[in-house]
Amino acid sequence: MAPLVSVVIPTHYRNGRLADAIESVRTQTYPDVECVVVDDSGEGHAAPVADHPEVTYLALDENRGGNPARTVGIERAEGEYVHLLDDDDRLHPDRIERGMESLRERDASVGFCGFRFENGDERYPRERGEMLETALAFAASPCLTSTLLVEGELLRSLLPLADRPGGDDLGLIIELAQRTRFDAVDELLVTRAVEPDSRGKSMGLIEGRRDIIDEYDSLYEEHPAARKRAVADTARKAGEQLLRSGERRAALGEFWRAFRTQPTPARAVPLASALGGWRVYRASKHLSVRLP
Repeated sequence: MAPLVSVVIPTHYRNGRLADAIESVRTQTYPDVECVVVDDSGEGHAAPVADHPEVTYLALDENRGGNPARTVGIERAEGEYVHLLDDDDRLHPDRIERGMESLRERDASVGFCGFRFENGDERYPRERGEMLETALAFAASPCLTSTLLVEGELLRSLLPLADRPGGDDLGLIIELAQRTRFDAVDELLVTRAVEPDSRGKSMGLIEGRRDIIDEYDSLYEEHPAARKRAVADTARKAGEQLLRSGERRAALGEFWRAFRTQPTPARAVPLASALGGWRVYRASKHLSVRLP
């Protein structure tokens, strides 16, 4: 008999997206799946979408945040394995089946897969196995909450998941990477939303990343190269956000910080192009991706 897999979806005022996420769980080809939805609105906002027999619906009495809501869902989940899913993302029909096959073949307890953004951008797995250095460098994408399939016992050992606004994915992956190796399915099995108000396009992401670097300071002492990459890439992202919003002077300070931390051509190009403003930076952004 196939092990039960629980899909845990925290949600916060996204009923339209949530309906699609739930449907993507209901249409899985894997034979034994349960869907656990945790309504983090504090007022049962998701009830019309999630409150039906095929969904375990948990309504919190107040807004607690992403990871606290995931904690409630994981505690309630009955599955031997747990797949996490954000409320604005969708699983492809064979995501869990392919993931479970891969975990069994490789005797692994954590797996992830590639994803495609709704705008067509794609992210394929580049690494597997020992992932701690990669996780600390903030370079584990596409390993994130919506692609993670984890042995339930391992995931429950981390509860309660720390509330890290802007850094929920990063902290969880670091915690898992300290404990086990990762498996990856080299297929695009998740579709991710592109939201105009996404935290990934705000300074909240930057603050979350810097909080992670501070929180794991002692671990970064053992992995200095990962710290440099994490600090530099976070500064680059901060510069990008500031430049987009018209704060050129502050943006240049962040791009300089990135270059000073990692003085490479890939860090020099954003610094130079930012002098021309957002349009010039955006036009030349592809160059830095191809440079060392």
